[in-house]
Amino acid sequence: MTIKAAEARSVGRSRIAAYGLLISLSLIWGFGFVAIRVADSGLSPTSLALLRWLIASVGFLALLPFTKSKARFEGRDLPRLLVVALANIAGYNISLNYAEKSISSGLAGILVSLGPVFMVLLSAITLREKIGKRLVLALILAVVGSVLLSFSDLSVNGSVIIGSAEAVIAALFYAVFTVASKPLVEKYGALRTCIWASVLGTAFLLPFGAGDFIGQVSGLSSDGWFALLYLSILSSVVGYSVYYTMVGRGTVSGLSVQLYLIPLVSVIGGVLILQEQVTALIVLGAAVTLVAIALVRKNDRTTQRY
Repeated sequence: MTIKAAEARSVGRSRIAAYGLLISLSLIWGFGFVAIRVADSGLSPTSLALLRWLIASVGFLALLPFTKSKARFEGRDLPRLLVVALANIAGYNISLNYAEKSISSGLAGILVSLGPVFMVLLSAITLREKIGKRLVLALILAVVGSVLLSFSDLSVNGSVIIGSAEAVIAALFYAVFTVASKPLVEKYGALRTCIWASVLGTAFLLPFGAGDFIGQVSGLSSDGWFALLYLSILSSVVGYSVYYTMVGRGTVSGLSVQLYLIPLVSVIGGVLILQEQVTALIVLGAAVTLVAIALVRKNDRTTQRY
């Protein structure tokens, strides 16, 4: 076997592994929207966020001895780490939990998928990543797909409008923590950054432990506990470890549109588990979203380096 053939095979295996991680993460986080909807029925949005991340923090701290930082942490990076922790754990989770009190898990997943649009814009501004014409077209199609999908659930009902706005706010937090974390991931490593941000962000949630937190936890149903453990272990510990790793290995703008698979999974999960409705607009929106993902896959030779 020639050196070039060996290199080509190695690159091919690397790409297959990368797409395997993306698909796995899309499944985990897509069904995570369904799990939030289930857990939200027994916990307040803030109690759900606190309990989820208290459990997840135990898992992250258990992983800490098996990780190694690329460099000693510098105090000048603390403000950035605080932004990542606040945006990721507190901002994103609380906004999304409130949103799913009034909108379906499918719509929540779709609206949060607008986060990658913010990611591309922020990465272009702050990280100076180049955005090609194909990627711009893919983003436009992804937004169109999200709008088509959302029409099936939107109404003039005030709670639905507020819930949709809260999901969009969650999308913005999602974009902020992703873009802000990349320099930290490159400097200190993916897992170390993920663990630091998660544990620090959980500390910011501790004030929400007052009030009826203990009462809500003690009254949580078996389905609620199953959903909570799914969110804590799979969606948080496993999901975020994979996500931060991918942030460090590829461009943020290229990664963002690949994760448009997540809203498709959230819609399917909502239908199968929560009996949410499927309409012609959902099918059309899903098709447009898949076209956007296909465009990014063709573009990834120049925009990604997994």
